[in-house]
Amino acid sequence: MKWIKVILPTIGVFFIQFFLVDFLSLNMIRPDFLVIYVFYISLVYGKTPGVIIGFTLGVLSDLTGVGSLFGLAPLSLSITAYLTGYLNGKYERLLPYIFHATWVVIIAIHFLLISYVRFQSVYESDIILFWTKWLMSFSYTMMFFLIVQFFFPVREASIAENT
Repeated sequence: MKWIKVILPTIGVFFIQFFLVDFLSLNMIRPDFLVIYVFYISLVYGKTPGVIIGFTLGVLSDLTGVGSLFGLAPLSLSITAYLTGYLNGKYERLLPYIFHATWVVIIAIHFLLISYVRFQSVYESDIILFWTKWLMSFSYTMMFFLIVQFFFPVREASIAENT
């Protein structure tokens, strides 16, 4: 793997997250461009590069104040990258609806972990409001994820050559 092909887009995605997240925030719900990028890195290059990039981006986002709680972003991005790494090259071996349902569930787990930690008091006081916040944060990022799908389909990223 040529690291320069990964490092430059990583820096670009980080700056996009850093500068655009405040403008796109709706009622404390922010899109997470980092999880989309880590997902694709893990899908194309596998678990190890995905976890390294996810952990690094998570630490950088926490250090710059983009993240909400210190340590949450590296943990959630690393878990997402690790789980997504299992889908690397599996598009032909799995049924398409199982493949796509799996990656949607992985992204949903990422947002469930983040929502549970960020909105713990809401979870304890009003469970319906908690699930609404989770669904809205998941849906808001999935909207951007579907836009990225037009340019880099998950199907093609899963079978990409990682030379």
